[in-house]
Amino acid sequence: MQARNDGHSVIVFPDLVGGWYFVEIDGNAVYRFGPFESYKIVSDLVPVLFPEIPKLEILEPTEFDDDALMILGNGERVGETSRG
Repeated sequence: MQARNDGHSVIVFPDLVGGWYFVEIDGNAVYRFGPFESYKIVSDLVPVLFPEIPKLEILEPTEFDDDALMILGNGERVGETSRG
């Protein structure tokens, strides 16, 4: 429960050339991991590494800068808190 209240979230998304990433948003920090070859690799890793942290999956290939990722991650965290 602590992770849901401290600005901690994870975003999974593909890039424009076929690689998959996951990004950890922790407070004001953005940590990028990837590219990985497939969605399966990322979807297997994220629940093990971040079991209780809200996760947002974006399936459309796109490019994000750190500011956009921070906004998305904080939006997911607020949404989780509202639903919970």
